[in-house]
Amino acid sequence: MDGKLLIRRFIAFLIDWNIMFGVAMAIMFFGPGNTSEYFLYPSIKMFTSSGFLLGIAWLFLYCLFKDCLFGRRSLGKLICGLAIQSSETGEKASFGSLILRNITYAIVQIEVIFVLVGKGKRLGDSIAKTQVVPKKKDQLS
Repeated sequence: MDGKLLIRRFIAFLIDWNIMFGVAMAIMFFGPGNTSEYFLYPSIKMFTSSGFLLGIAWLFLYCLFKDCLFGRRSLGKLICGLAIQSSETGEKASFGSLILRNITYAIVQIEVIFVLVGKGKRLGDSIAKTQVVPKKKDQLS
């Protein structure tokens, strides 16, 4: 994999993870059933609040569906000019493939090893038969 593409993928990953965890933390600490004091002094009570549960739901849903937004790519990929396509046909990845490739985010440590060892290809990409490519102006619109 091209070094520049790997760097762009990493930046897109950082953008997406900051969105995912930033919004989740805001919901968990300041959402329904929580008070701002939980931010400085977390307690067991916080983990049973509706805000905490909504934050966990946000993490799960954003992680699973993030690549289904913005023309079938995440906000990070949109900003970095990347697209996801089928590695078999070169066409735009299907909705099901996008969800399948994101299921593996739950095991992020294994994903990092796959990206480093597998020439930049995630485990999710291997399972869903997708690949991340630079977006061209006439491609995948």
